[in-house]
Amino acid sequence: MTQLTAQAVRRIAGPMDEGRILEIIKTGATEAELVEALEWLHADDAIGKQVKHQPSARVSELRDILGRHDIALDED
Repeated sequence: MTQLTAQAVRRIAGPMDEGRILEIIKTGATEAELVEALEWLHADDAIGKQVKHQPSARVSELRDILGRHDIALDED
């Protein structure tokens, strides 16, 4: 499993500020974990029932970071 690069974060999650990208990279997450975090972020509450598990701690952390990014975009 390959850890994330800034280029991969932008490709997967879209444009965002460098600080947020660095925060995501510092989690030590993989591309797959970032994709999963985005799925959790944008899914309805039924996803937990469908996948029959909760997100890992790292995926939850990524989801929180990405969620803060979404809130910042909504406020602009």
